[in-house]
Amino acid sequence: MTSLTDEKLVKFYSDKWTGSQVDFCKQFNEDPQQFARFIAGHYESARSREALKQFWERFYLSHSELLDNPVNDSDSNHGDHSPPLSNAQQQLDGGGKHSRQKSKTRNLNLLQNYYNLGMGDSVSNVSTDPLNIDSPSFDLKQYFEHTIKTSTLPQLVSKDNELVSEIRTLDGDMKTLVYDNYTKFINATDIIKKMKNNVENMEDGMQLLSKNMELITTCSDKINSTLSARRERIDQLSGLHKLLKKLQYLTALPSKLNSCVEMQAYNLAVKYYNSNNGILKQYNHIPSFQTIQAECDEIITSMKSKLYEKLAVIDCPQVEVGEAAELLMELLEPVDAVRTHYLKGRKEHTLAVLYQFDKRQFDDVVQLIGELNQAFLTEYTYNIESYKSLFVNRFDGTHASKEERKRSLNLLEDFSKDLFNRYLSTAKSKLTLYKNPEQKIKGLELMYSEVSKRQDQLVDTTSITDIINATVHDQITDYFDNLQKTIQNHIHAMNETLNAKKEESLEGNFLQSLSEKTAKDIVNEILLLFTNLKPFFLPTQTSFLTSHYATIFTKIQVKLQNFFLYLNIHFLEYLDIINQTENKEQFGSRFLLVLASVCLYIESKGITIVVQVMNDFFNVVKQGISSQEIGVFNFNAPDLSKRIKDAAQSLLTGFTKLRSEKVEKLLRKGLESNANWLVLKEPKDARQVNDFVLDELLKISTEVTKLLPSTAQSLLTTPTLHRVHTRTNSTGSNSGSTDPSKKNAGNNANNSSAAGGASNTLFDKRFDVFSPVDFNANSILVGAVKIMLKTYIECLRLKTFGTNGYHQIQVDLRFLKLYLTDQLGSQTSIDSLIQECETTVHDRCIAPIPLEESIIVKLCESHFQQRKEELAKRQSTSTEK
Repeated sequence: MTSLTDEKLVKFYSDKWTGSQVDFCKQFNEDPQQFARFIAGHYESARSREALKQFWERFYLSHSELLDNPVNDSDSNHGDHSPPLSNAQQQLDGGGKHSRQKSKTRNLNLLQNYYNLGMGDSVSNVSTDPLNIDSPSFDLKQYFEHTIKTSTLPQLVSKDNELVSEIRTLDGDMKTLVYDNYTKFINATDIIKKMKNNVENMEDGMQLLSKNMELITTCSDKINSTLSARRERIDQLSGLHKLLKKLQYLTALPSKLNSCVEMQAYNLAVKYYNSNNGILKQYNHIPSFQTIQAECDEIITSMKSKLYEKLAVIDCPQVEVGEAAELLMELLEPVDAVRTHYLKGRKEHTLAVLYQFDKRQFDDVVQLIGELNQAFLTEYTYNIESYKSLFVNRFDGTHASKEERKRSLNLLEDFSKDLFNRYLSTAKSKLTLYKNPEQKIKGLELMYSEVSKRQDQLVDTTSITDIINATVHDQITDYFDNLQKTIQNHIHAMNETLNAKKEESLEGNFLQSLSEKTAKDIVNEILLLFTNLKPFFLPTQTSFLTSHYATIFTKIQVKLQNFFLYLNIHFLEYLDIINQTENKEQFGSRFLLVLASVCLYIESKGITIVVQVMNDFFNVVKQGISSQEIGVFNFNAPDLSKRIKDAAQSLLTGFTKLRSEKVEKLLRKGLESNANWLVLKEPKDARQVNDFVLDELLKISTEVTKLLPSTAQSLLTTPTLHRVHTRTNSTGSNSGSTDPSKKNAGNNANNSSAAGGASNTLFDKRFDVFSPVDFNANSILVGAVKIMLKTYIECLRLKTFGTNGYHQIQVDLRFLKLYLTDQLGSQTSIDSLIQECETTVHDRCIAPIPLEESIIVKLCESHFQQRKEELAKRQSTSTEK
């Protein structure tokens, strides 16, 4: 026999039970709540399981045609998924059933033939085959010959055994039947004898009863004749007694009402008042009745006030509130007043329940939603049902009642919507406190399932869809907002580290490690975003989010596009902050350099990782949404890489401008240190300010090469004297020893011609001093030098020089040009700016006589050698440390 599972029992109950669940629970003594949970699929109650089994057994016991195999019948009728019987088992079962049925039919026919029963109407149905052993036309000889001819020896032996068995069975059945009939015959004989004796004794009793009835009739007539004279008087006195009792009851009515009110038995007070109020009004013209009625009305008025107060009390039990409203309605209070007070009190009570949840803290979101549903939905559904019973279902079909009923339903709709929205608002505010997406989805699913179970009791459940969308969308927005805040925090933490370390950050690979750590943290935060978004598209038990997949995915697409735009814009925001803030120490130039390195890491490595994880996320999404429901998210990785790279270039350009400011100040102060350039001694060396400028450029080189590659030799390392001679000779008019007078004359001619021609060339070319720099140290240094020289030109234009001052500036510029050309290679823009500086000094000089080239070379060579020795000492000291 196939086992009875819980699913089969529930299915059998749904198909066979025609009454309600309450009727079933009463009949089988079962708890309605546990039974409802069992039917809903929570197979926890053993009592419910036993009740269903009892129902199953009773059902099949009452249907005898199903007793042979009830489980298989129920399985076949109700789609049971039990394993099918094998072919051998089906043949055995089928053969057994057929054999038993054939045996019963044959025994019945034999007994009918034996007792000559049923031979009239059913003759036409009896077979006339002479070979049928059960037929009246059976021919023994013909049957014997046929069997001998058609059967083999084993078949004949088997047939013989079968006939012997049937003969014995039939003989036993006939003996049993004869014995039963004989027993019944004996019992019937005994019963007839007893009946005969009882009837004979009954005749004497009937005669005695007849005599007694005649005696009773005679006595009754005598009594009636004796009391007939006093009967009218007795009736009058009896009526008067009843009237006095009523008067006594009415007199004691006020005290009874007071007692009921004091004991808070308001239902009894209403019963007493309503049952006697008609009499009091009928006899209101009598002063005593009028006084009683006045006292009763005063007591009832006081009781009404207490009942109204009970409607407004928040802590009052639900049952007492419903009874209070019912009593006020029985006292014929205005329906509108009772209804208003009832809704107001119930609303305040329910809001108090929600307020308690606002103050409580829960560790588990599922526990929160479960307790919130238990507290609110139970209260909510009870209020709805109680309200309908009091103010909706009690009205009849008259026109006035229909209008009042319609108004009650409208107020109920407003009441239920308001409370339900408050419930959803509380749930939403609590859900925002939890960041775990899996837990939050479980909470939403629990809330959705509980509300769906009570959908027929709720006036409007469309808001649950809105709250699911709002909660999911808020969670997605929160993820993206947190991602942006986290990225900001990582960048600010990087800046704080730079401010704390200051110059110590240039030691070792600290800047490189800090840059990679910040970039990896940002990339990991982006990857964590997709990990947090995946649970919204994973299958759940109720699939309650399936209908929202398209909306959620659209929201995510928009947020992703906005985020990638934000990522590029946010990096550039720091340039605006630095440019618009007077206190530039908050975000210094080194911060821009490291941030540019972060952008380059994201551009080269981070975007590739993000794209791979994003594709995995989209594959998860596509499993739950058809391609027709979603649009293709056009993520242009090359475009994003280009924008991030452009942001890095802008940051490096900003870094170059900031770092060049200090160099500009050094040149400006060096120029302003001499109050009067008209009166100055003949130059003997390049000024010391040039060393300060080169030291500052060396710091820039050291800082940049910590993060970026250098396309040229490391800046301003120990220079070689050979290069100085080479560059110097190349700038002279002759490569060997020449006549000083000729050389001076040639220089004068060359300088004067260069002064006029270079000016025109510079103004024609219009070099872009602030052009973007490339991602190497050489380009950044070239940019810083261009900005420095451009500022230097502006400062030179504000001064007036004498001849010696002019010579000093010539020596300074030639020394700078030699170093910069030696380290950065030939840079047309730098050469042109230095040439413009010489032209500007020439124009601002009152007697522009150039210094001899040999003197310039000698002075620069001497200072170059000093610079060499100084840098060598620095390097040896640094190596020792």
